[in-house]
Amino acid sequence: MQKKVAFPFLILLLVVTNLLKAQKDVTTFGIQFKPIISSEIINTGPQSKEEGNVAFTISPKSGYSFGMVVRKGISKQFSIEGGINFTQRNFDLDINHTLTGFEGNSDFRYIIYEIPLLGLVYVQLGERSYLNNAFGIAMNFLPSDWDSFDDYFEHLSLRRSWFVTSLMANMGFEYRTYDKGIIYAGLSYHRPFSPITDAIVQYQGDFENGEISSFEILGNYLTIDLRYFFNEPPEKRKRK
Repeated sequence: MQKKVAFPFLILLLVVTNLLKAQKDVTTFGIQFKPIISSEIINTGPQSKEEGNVAFTISPKSGYSFGMVVRKGISKQFSIEGGINFTQRNFDLDINHTLTGFEGNSDFRYIIYEIPLLGLVYVQLGERSYLNNAFGIAMNFLPSDWDSFDDYFEHLSLRRSWFVTSLMANMGFEYRTYDKGIIYAGLSYHRPFSPITDAIVQYQGDFENGEISSFEILGNYLTIDLRYFFNEPPEKRKRK
C-alpha cells in the first residue's frame, strides 16, 4: 500500500516543482475538527457472523476527531505537519436470534489518541488559494480495553497493543488570507497496519448456553477535514 501511494506522490512533486509555493520559514499553529466517515469502499462496512441460532453484526458508525496541528515550512515546495488528536470511534452491535425472532441493538465506542507526521506539497491555484497533498504516518495510542453489556449480552474489545502505527494520506484546499490566517477543507484516509482490537461478544438468551463470536476491528476510516491556522509571520523576519 505504501509503494502505491508514495510513487504518484513523488511524481507529483517532481512535475509541479516550479508551480508550487509554500510558506517558507513559517511555523503555523492551527486547530482542526474531522467528522469520521465509514464506508464499505475502504473495508469498513458491517461485519456479520452466525453462531448456532444467533447472528452477530458489528457496524462502524460516524465518529469524530479533533485536536491541534503544527505546520513547519521547510522550503517553497515542501512543509512538514504534525500535531495531536483526540478520536472517538463509534460502533453498532446487533444480535438476532433466528428461531425466536429476538432482536437486540446496542452500541460501543473507542477512544484513541493520534500523533500524525506528514510531508506536504502545494499546488497554487490562485493568488491565495492552494491545493494540498500530504502523505505520512500516524502513531495511535489506545489507552485501554473497552466493554459494554446488557441483560442479554456481554461485549469486550481487547486491544492488540497499546500502540498501533497507521498510514495517512490527505488532499485538500486552503485559502490564505492576508492577516487572518488560513482556512482549510479536505479529506483524509487513515489505515492502521494491523487490526486495532478483537471484539468478543457473548449472547446470554434464555434458549442458548452462551453463544460467542469474535471480530477483528480494522480501524480504517475517512474524514472530512476542517482546519483553521493562525496567522504567523516568517521566523527569519521575527529574528531580525
